[in-house]
Amino acid sequence: MDIYKLQKKIIDYLDSKSGREVTKQEIKNKFLDIVERPKQIDKKKKPQFRNKEKHSRKELEQSIENLLFSLEKEGLLETHKKSILVKTPFRFIGRISISRRGDGFLKLPSKSEVFVPGSLTNTAISGDKVEVLPLGIGRKDRFEGEVVNIVRRGRQLYRMRIKEKTTKYIFGIFLDMLGDEKEGVIHTKSLLKDTIENINVGDVLIVKLKEGSRPDDNLYEVSFDRFESDTKEDPDLMRILMKYDYLIQHPDHIKLDFNEEVNEKSVNDWNHRTDLRELYAVTIDGETAKDFDDAISFTDEGKCLRIWVHIADVSHYVKQDSDLDEEAYNRATSVYLSNRVVPMLPPILSENLCSLVSNVNRLAFTVEMEANKSGEIFNAKFYKSVINVNKRYTYEMAEEEIKAADSGNWMYQLAQFTDNLRKLRIKSGRVDLNIKEAAITWNKEKQTNGIEIKERLNSHLLIEELMLSANMKVDEFLRKKNSPTLHRIHEPMDEEKLEMLNQFLQLNGHNVSIKNISYPEIMNAVTAIESSPVAKIFNYLLLRSFMQAYYGGEALGHWGLGFKDYCHFTSPIRRYPDLVVHRVLHAALLSDKPPYDKGQIAIMGVHCSEEERRAADAERDIVKIKSFRYLESTGVTEFKGFIVGIRPSQIFIELADSNLEGVLDKSEFTDEFEVVIKSDFSFYSKKYTKNFFIGDEVSVSLDRIDYEEIKVFLKLRSFKKAT
Repeated sequence: MDIYKLQKKIIDYLDSKSGREVTKQEIKNKFLDIVERPKQIDKKKKPQFRNKEKHSRKELEQSIENLLFSLEKEGLLETHKKSILVKTPFRFIGRISISRRGDGFLKLPSKSEVFVPGSLTNTAISGDKVEVLPLGIGRKDRFEGEVVNIVRRGRQLYRMRIKEKTTKYIFGIFLDMLGDEKEGVIHTKSLLKDTIENINVGDVLIVKLKEGSRPDDNLYEVSFDRFESDTKEDPDLMRILMKYDYLIQHPDHIKLDFNEEVNEKSVNDWNHRTDLRELYAVTIDGETAKDFDDAISFTDEGKCLRIWVHIADVSHYVKQDSDLDEEAYNRATSVYLSNRVVPMLPPILSENLCSLVSNVNRLAFTVEMEANKSGEIFNAKFYKSVINVNKRYTYEMAEEEIKAADSGNWMYQLAQFTDNLRKLRIKSGRVDLNIKEAAITWNKEKQTNGIEIKERLNSHLLIEELMLSANMKVDEFLRKKNSPTLHRIHEPMDEEKLEMLNQFLQLNGHNVSIKNISYPEIMNAVTAIESSPVAKIFNYLLLRSFMQAYYGGEALGHWGLGFKDYCHFTSPIRRYPDLVVHRVLHAALLSDKPPYDKGQIAIMGVHCSEEERRAADAERDIVKIKSFRYLESTGVTEFKGFIVGIRPSQIFIELADSNLEGVLDKSEFTDEFEVVIKSDFSFYSKKYTKNFFIGDEVSVSLDRIDYEEIKVFLKLRSFKKAT
């Protein structure tokens, strides 16, 4: 018996013992005995001479130990002194992601994932909350499993394009869905006659999955909701809201009966707060911002600078385990979809009571820091406060005062300090990549009227450094207090990625190499290439080499920022992890029992990380769609661009001046099934008998825009090697 089959038998046994206790010795005796028991030989059966790998008893014992350890790590077993409690249900539970190939993946609290082969996803759709029965530990040392129950569908509404209409049934293909193509069927007897007559092949309908019906071979029974065109809302926005199952409005059962006055009578802990209403404070945010999480104050005391970072005290209004808290946790983050927002908190809080608007009393959680002018912060303290913001700055307003360079100006003085602070941090260790982002601009009618590259202003950097400081100091304090909390974790990059980066540098004529993942080595390469035409591409490659930041319970630091301690504290209106940190910090300051244990923190870390990634995907989708709409409206069809990605069947191009990404089909370079990939950043074109590299400049023309795939398809006009 191979080890995987042995693990499967043990798992089946543990599943049968769900909710009861077993012992490790009991498991070993039972299953090692099965493995070692001589098989009965059927003399009539022809002998098979296959070389089966045999495992020693010691190897089998170790595999059982590894399995039990992994199951305990993932929370399915709980070890006591002499026994093991098998949790009930003996299942992994979470949101499943389905790949384009149809395989499923489920994130676990330990940061590992369960692999579910496509044949075992059992009608699950990407985004569904599912129960997965583990089958064993497979390749890559990760659990493999099977979906055994769909707890909750990931969406309420689906888009379906009609492909066939008969007397009894209407068939369609689901849109915005990865994996195998899935079809829906509507029984015409459930529709009004007028509706049936108005439905034509090619129409897009909004449908719901019928509760209780079992899909048959990727055919799902659905009910008609409406035509996609039957709305006054922006259809692109509605599409993304449906795809990611976002609701702008909060449920009706959540009580929002807050006193909108903030004073001694309405705030029960007023006398326990530090009154900072006489301290000059400002907010600096974007011109269209409505939720103001943070305000800042600053004084120059001669030898010492004193800086206050005031953060909205959301925890005062959102009580732990309340209905409002549960909804905020489920949302986990605000989602910014072009010029609309899906708020984590209802508007009465996000745009009013919690928002640090000017000239009214507001409750805050303040980080007060002492520093010298060279940028060293040598003391920090934390407390609940009451503030009254004096002025609301936009980034552009603050930038004007900074650029005026008036030594007596408050904003300029603060910018001098944060500039020194930033330089000190870059010198001590930070990977600082100046990658500019594209932003959509809107007219008064809220229509897209342009795409512009956002510049990082001094005022952006000022706020960024102060928020980083507050986050770092809070996390440092909580680590020393040993308080279970959500840290913002960014692990070091994999050194194996350096070979690819060094090859790119050499191929583009740069006599520099990155010897290790230390900050000086990386920044030396970034500086050496910064004036090169391929500097932007190198920064992209470097960024893609980094690990993805996430939330978790371990104080592992933030490698990219160079911080030993880091959490998210400064945006509790729009991020749930910040609200968690506020609660933990308040309890630590009062020497109260921590509000969360390590197990709860681990589960929240996985959930908040998943929701953050989902929000980023949704925001990316809407930006692409709106950018493509604008591109189409300009009538421009010819562009300059650079190769930024390579796949066997597609080459990805970034269009100059807009940062939009388009696709060249492999047929532009070869008549064969796929291009010949030579390395991570080069491919060979048989059509042109030459190698193409990431970073090469090309001229392209618009072929078509596929709004369903959310891709721009291009045609190659000419090419030029980057120099």
